This record gives sequence, structure tokens and C-alpha cells, in this order.
Amino acid sequence: MNFIDNVAVRLNKKLFNKAASRVVQTPPVQINTSSGLAILSQAYDADIYLYLVAAKSFAKYIQPEIFIVVDDGLSADNKALIEQHLVNVRFVPRKLVPNTHCPAGGCWERLLSIADVSQDYYVVQLDSDTVTVRNPEVVADALARNVSFTLSTDMGRTFISTEQARNLAMTSDSQHVQVLAEQALHTVPELANTQYIRGCAGFSGFARGALSRASVERFSQLMGEKLGKDCWGSWGSEQFASNYLVANTDNPMALPFEKYPYWAPKMNLDQAQLIHFIGSNRFTSSKYTQVATEAIENL
Repeated sequence: MNFIDNVAVRLNKKLFNKAASRVVQTPPVQINTSSGLAILSQAYDADIYLYLVAAKSFAKYIQPEIFIVVDDGLSADNKALIEQHLVNVRFVPRKLVPNTHCPAGGCWERLLSIADVSQDYYVVQLDSDTVTVRNPEVVADALARNVSFTLSTDMGRTFISTEQARNLAMTSDSQHVQVLAEQALHTVPELANTQYIRGCAGFSGFARGALSRASVERFSQLMGEKLGKDCWGSWGSEQFASNYLVANTDNPMALPFEKYPYWAPKMNLDQAQLIHFIGSNRFTSSKYTQVATEAIENL
């Protein structure tokens, strides 16, 4: 990224934060105490406005029973702000999540928390850099049928066998943990006759009772033994694990990319219901600010 691009990114980020801060002027969300839905996110101070926009824009259409926040160092003031706007909130300090079998950090405590909570709730994992712009009826259908879902991607629109995943991954010479794990998955006997999707953990749903802490820990143990501790502990292994675990629940759904896209320049958002503003493109234009502003106005 050149100097001019860096300046543009910093300016767009500043404008976004100013626009997104207006979310604190909107009324608290409506809670549905009988929905059986928990919205779980990992949050920290720098993304407080992003998180509130993500949480409130989603809850406008689908009301949860509870918000669960994996607290990655939130200040007391920001926790109070979250409670004011999201009404029913449980904070789970990230560093206090029991974790003796999975890598530390890299969102693994978030995934373990999902497993713990999913015994009692349908859990939607909602990243702070998402904005719900229309009624997400495909997600509502998944909740009604108690089936899991994940975001699809350009390279992952359907669920495939581990052998197919290996064959696709073998066309890449990347040393990223996700690619290496996809290449290795089929060679782990306990996992060979299962399925996979190269989805995105930024917005995913876990059916009630579909995930257990033991299954997460066992999967991590197997892949860690295969790839080595250092590789498996690198950033991205949690997303790979989330993709795999969703794929191997009963009748999972891959959300249609056109309705649940990630933002990229020149992306057609005419059908979008929820947009994921991934880091690489988040502030390269004013689009995130525009979408967040419209969502806030609709609250």
C-alpha cells in the first residue's frame, strides 16, 4: 500500500468512527426471552462502535435471548455501554476461558465459549465488522430448523469431502495454516470420511447441542499432532476449525454469497442481507461508513 492509499485508509477510518459513534444515540435492542438464541462475539475497546453497529443491526431483525461477549480487555465504561444498549449481556473474560487443549489466542477462546454455550442455546458467532442491512431470512430459517450455517466464500460455496478439500488445497503453494490444514485433513484417519467447507468464521451459526467442548478439543489435538504445535497455533487455525466443525453438524447450510458477501471494491450489494467488511478492504473506501450510517438510521 502506497503513501496515498495509507492516508486514504486513515481518513476513511476516522470518518467511520465518527459516523459509527452515533449508534450510542439509538434505543436499546429488544430482547426475546424465549428465542433460545445467543449472539456471541469477541470484543475489545478499539472496536466498540463496530461491535454495537454489528450487534444492533442484526438484533433489529432477529431478537436474541442473550448477548455473550468474550471480553478481550474491555474497559468498565465500555462494558457499561454494551449493557445499556444490548440489555441482557454476559461477559466472559477471554483469559479466564478454560483452555488446556487448544492454541491460546487467535479466537480459540471464542470457539471454546461457543461450544460451552451451545449446550443451552443456538449460538450465532457475529464478528464486529459485519452489518446487517436487510432481514436475513436465510439465517432465520436456519434458526427455526436448528441447523448450523457459515458464510461462504469465493473458494467455498458448498460442502465437500476432505479428499476434495485436499485436492483443491494442493493447487496452492501457500504456507498459511488453513491451506496446510486442508492439505492434511484427509490424511488424519479419524477425520478422513467427513466433510469441509472453506467458509468464513466471521458469521456462523451453531445449532443447539451440535457442538461440544470435547469435540473442539479432540479436533484441535488431532490437527496439532499432524501439523505441529507451532503451525497449528498460528493465526487462522481457529477459522479452519470453525469451518470443519460447522460442516460436520447435521444438515448444515452455506449461506448464499450474494446475500451474505464480504465487501470488496465494485462488489454488487443489491441482494445483500449482511455484509462482512473484512480487514483488507475495510477502510479502502467510504463504503463501510455509508452502510453503517444507513443501518444506524434504521435503528
